[in-house]
Amino acid sequence: MAMNEGAPMIYHGNGGFGGPGPMYMVGVERQARHYPLEVVQVPGASPANGHGTPRRWHQRRDRHKDNTAFGYDSDDSSLSSNASGSNKSGDKGEASSRGSSSGVSPAGAGAGASAGAVVGAGYGGYGGGTREWREWRSRRGREAHARPRRIAPERYLNASYPFQVKFTPDDLLNGSKWDTLSQEMWDKFVKSQQTEETFRKKMNLWRYLYITIKSIFPRYGLYVVGSTMSGFGLESSDMDLCLYVRPLDNVEPRAHALLHLNYILGYIKSFDPGAELIQAKVPILKFRDARNGLQVDLNCNNVVGIRNTNLLYGYSRMDWRVRPLVALTKLWAQAHNINDARQRTLSSYSLTLMVIHFLQCGTSPSILPRGACAGEGWGERRPHNRASLAELFLNMLRYYADFPYSSMAVSVRAGARLPIAECRAQRAHKNDPHQWKLLCVEEPFDLTNTARSVYDPETFEKIVSTFRDSHSRLAHGLRLADAWPQR
Repeated sequence: MAMNEGAPMIYHGNGGFGGPGPMYMVGVERQARHYPLEVVQVPGASPANGHGTPRRWHQRRDRHKDNTAFGYDSDDSSLSSNASGSNKSGDKGEASSRGSSSGVSPAGAGAGASAGAVVGAGYGGYGGGTREWREWRSRRGREAHARPRRIAPERYLNASYPFQVKFTPDDLLNGSKWDTLSQEMWDKFVKSQQTEETFRKKMNLWRYLYITIKSIFPRYGLYVVGSTMSGFGLESSDMDLCLYVRPLDNVEPRAHALLHLNYILGYIKSFDPGAELIQAKVPILKFRDARNGLQVDLNCNNVVGIRNTNLLYGYSRMDWRVRPLVALTKLWAQAHNINDARQRTLSSYSLTLMVIHFLQCGTSPSILPRGACAGEGWGERRPHNRASLAELFLNMLRYYADFPYSSMAVSVRAGARLPIAECRAQRAHKNDPHQWKLLCVEEPFDLTNTARSVYDPETFEKIVSTFRDSHSRLAHGLRLADAWPQR
């Protein structure tokens, strides 16, 4: 997958980091245009007036000093986020003319720099693609007022943190029998949510890794993805990073990822001797930052994580009940030991998709829109569903206790149940018909089964029985402890 074929990015109209305001989508980036090395006339000037001296495009002389690392030439095509585009425009401190070369309007770039759901830093501008570089020339007097370049994370460190909830919503309680359970759920969510302090520790760690890795491997891009930026992070959640290196046509993607993760592993072990490279279908480099107590999962070129992080970020802001419901579902699954893909149970990402799917088509009227992966339904007006947090949690447990797993798959993309046979038949690059087995949750973008780790019949039955037993006990007692394992 080429980097300039990435998903639409989510921005906010007010330009604040996650602040209130209309949300809109910026389309898929176009490939950068290639300009020939020929004479270019200065706009608005002509040779007749004495100011029309043509200028010639030149490559940066120092750009190709070490471009053959790891066996192929660099073409500056790393996927770079809106944040990194603000500080990779040249080594002389250029601070302008980024919108025209990135394919994003200046206003959009400004909003994205402070409000994007995915943090990233890469080599080159946001537009990506191979292009020739014009020699940079500053305007008169610009040198005296040039601002120092800022590393991308600093934009996030200096912005307000939008995710930590500090106030109780007005409609949490409604005087019904559900109030006690709703209050218990809310209190547990507030205590377990990712705090601003933890978020800033993660941003500082990313800043350190980005600067250090770029000094060793200058062509790598590094992105923060997953629950850290989607709004569904818990205080105990791992930090997910995506390392990007330009793919090679003649190298199998998994082997390519393992190659580069092995390069990084040698560096990571210098501060975490216990770091390990897990050679799964999507290889993961796991290590720990002992100073801040952060567990990190680093993948290579699994760029679908950038796309689905943006998608989940949009869903997390559509209704105040979405985030606490996802948080409680993950905590509930962790308590029952069914939230670990390495143990053949459900990943946190699969659980999050299951909750969103339930809010799409398991409630009446629906709380979240359907078909939002294609940009549909984000702004549509829907009948308001006033179900309490407690009702939604109980009904979600029942929904998956009675789900027809043998014939249907969970699909957020369609906002409906899809026949498993249809999922197997999808012609997608990474879709393997044999991965659709006992429990099926469709990945919205690459159409794979995110719950393919659940292939053992005994483990599958444990997951389903956990939904059934928890629903039965919770419906009877209406206390949060009833849904947790009985001591």
